[in-house]
Amino acid sequence: ALAVAGLGVVGRDRYGVFPLRGKLRNVRELTVKQMLENKEIEQVLKIMALDASKDEYRDAKGLRYGSIMIMTDQDHDGSHIKGLIINFIQHWFPSLLRLPGFLKEFVTPIVKVSKGDETLTFFTLPEYESWKRANSDGRGWKCKYYKGLGTSTSSEAKEYFADLEEHELQFTYSGSRDDDLIDMAFAAKRSDDRKVWISSVEEGTFVDHSQPTLSYSDFIEKELSLFAKYDVERAVPSLVDGLKPGQRKVLYGSFKKKLTNEIKVAQLSGYVAETSAYHHGEASLQGTIIAMAQTFVGSNNINLFEPRGQFGSRLQGGKDHAAARYIFTCLCKARNASRRSYAFPELSQPPQ
Repeated sequence: ALAVAGLGVVGRDRYGVFPLRGKLRNVRELTVKQMLENKEIEQVLKIMALDASKDEYRDAKGLRYGSIMIMTDQDHDGSHIKGLIINFIQHWFPSLLRLPGFLKEFVTPIVKVSKGDETLTFFTLPEYESWKRANSDGRGWKCKYYKGLGTSTSSEAKEYFADLEEHELQFTYSGSRDDDLIDMAFAAKRSDDRKVWISSVEEGTFVDHSQPTLSYSDFIEKELSLFAKYDVERAVPSLVDGLKPGQRKVLYGSFKKKLTNEIKVAQLSGYVAETSAYHHGEASLQGTIIAMAQTFVGSNNINLFEPRGQFGSRLQGGKDHAAARYIFTCLCKARNASRRSYAFPELSQPPQ
């Protein structure tokens, strides 16, 4: 919808829009046949008039469009989508990456803060966090988080496209190191290299969006690396408390609400999202809550919440649970009395 609204500004003579549904496949391990069987890749090839059998493109004259502009959410998953598109082009059409101006990205804000008539725009979360630390944690400023492209209004979309150069970032090829880093990020055989890469990510790293260009190596090291690190953090329980970030947010919100009386899982997910800066879909959060309450044999779980209703069985690994609007839960007091004090010290009194 954002791109379509923008077409009203730039026109349809030279611009087209193709919506990707989710994430593009990692094509690095695919054969030509497997790649062409993927509907979205097939459509991209058709739209651009790309020939998978062609060895090299010296220019874009034979293509239907002179360049590709990637539009994704500005969060970590959006960075992954950009990386997968870059990986697709680099693996099958490496000569296109070397063409100046062929691949670009359209940059939208991820956070806007305002005070009176003054508005500040941030394109990366580390940049915003750095500003917060330098400005009394943002006290006195109203903050709006832009989860995705759909958060922007039609008027904001027209504003972005009216100043296209300000929101356009052009990828540049700087040599064989770019190719090696892209391969390292997506090749299955280079998992050991990725471990070193992820562990070397420095806190506060972000892409400078005041610059008009971005090399592929800088994208891998300063943006895609943040997704890779975050992906590990949300998938692997912490050694400190055994929780993943989503589970920790659920527990925090429940302690804050003093959740001793049962509540619908659907209602609890809304409260947690509101109080814990949870920026993903509530359906995902509901799945986390349900999993934290499951007690069937094989759930591999010490339940921190009471399952009041059908929370799933071992027959389908818990997937046969009832909808979140039908089932209830509350804190399991015996398991959480001691956990509360060390996990969230500001919430000092245990639930009664």
